[in-house]
Amino acid sequence: MRKIILFFIFQTFLFISSFAQFSPGYYALKDVSIIDGISNNVSDHYTIIIRGKMIEAVGPVSKISIPDSATVFYYPGKFVTPGLIDAHIHLATDPSKDDNRTRAENDLKAMLLSGITSVRDMAGDARALASLSRDAGLDEIIAPDIYYAALMAGPSFFEDPRTQTSTAGGISGAMPFMRAVTDSTDLRLAIAEAKGTGATGIKLYAELSGELAKKITGEAHRQHMIVWSHANLDKASALQVVDAGVDVISHASMISGWYSRTVPAACLHAGLGKLFWDSLFNTLPVAELINSMKQHGTILDATVLTFKEVASDTSLPEKRRLAWLAMYEVGRRFTMMAKAQGIPVCAGTDVDGKKFVQREMKTLVHECGFTPMEALISATKNSAKAIGIDKSRGTIQPGKIADLVLFDANPAADIENIDKVSMVIKNGKLFNAQ
Repeated sequence: MRKIILFFIFQTFLFISSFAQFSPGYYALKDVSIIDGISNNVSDHYTIIIRGKMIEAVGPVSKISIPDSATVFYYPGKFVTPGLIDAHIHLATDPSKDDNRTRAENDLKAMLLSGITSVRDMAGDARALASLSRDAGLDEIIAPDIYYAALMAGPSFFEDPRTQTSTAGGISGAMPFMRAVTDSTDLRLAIAEAKGTGATGIKLYAELSGELAKKITGEAHRQHMIVWSHANLDKASALQVVDAGVDVISHASMISGWYSRTVPAACLHAGLGKLFWDSLFNTLPVAELINSMKQHGTILDATVLTFKEVASDTSLPEKRRLAWLAMYEVGRRFTMMAKAQGIPVCAGTDVDGKKFVQREMKTLVHECGFTPMEALISATKNSAKAIGIDKSRGTIQPGKIADLVLFDANPAADIENIDKVSMVIKNGKLFNAQ
């Protein structure tokens, strides 16, 4: 009777306090089905015990004894996964206008209530990101935890207007979180200053040579920073980027070395079919790249959806859409190959908060041959590893932080069920998703 009463008290709390966080302190989720992010199995009739923000115990109902001091929430028929992680977003490109604080908080709240408990921001105004990250980490705003990059690129990149808005009040290319680097840059100091902004990783962008990318990566690793990079750096091919030792490469479509303005003319025709794209893909040096990624343990941040959506945007000129379609076809095939060859693929959207990682997961399933379980692992375990938080997040295990999602239907059976969120747990705190 005690357990049933507690269950209804909890449901009443959620009904009255929609979206409010609730922290029972010491509690158990009893008789749930778990998808732990480690195995390919769904484990039925399990109990998860949570103390504070940590997972204390996980196991079959028949083998887990729940202490009398723990509150029990009985959830038969619910499916529990690790919290979802979007490994590629942009929250603060222009914090004074489009990415203002109000909009960022609204987007982040919607992300969390959809099941996303952590995000990786891939370069913006670190001053704004540091504030958001601090408040999210302390649960002072309803938001996923935020990890962000400090960007390094060649000097010519900082003519890009996006760098101007991200460094307002400072000098584009001379800020510690958005810095122009050359062969003469004091990398030890530059990376120390980048680390001082609160950034988790260094992002390598345009106009860098393979040798300079290697030097940056080596110094960043020496200072215990992870390195994220575009798959192509203009002066460095995808193979050179991977051989530089970076931890993650972004944009599967970039392995071709093409940008929209450099796509071969043969690709810029409507109606090209599977045979054409398969044949073209087979001319690219992908086997050597895959072997290097295996050797270095490189993770692929594929971002398949964003290329598909540009290719489908009928408001754009046809030539541009066809160029993006060509890049999408290459990226989709490379993502399929990477997965088949055992390369970890993480899940990221490369958008500003309006389109969440669940859509990338569906694209991996429907366009890249992933099973729903593989897509779930991409957005949990693999994304945690890409950010460097896999020791504390990304799987359901004792000793890890209680970032969890409860679903009304099994997302490992049908990826469309990823939208059927009942409740989100972040840092042990419960949020009603309804």
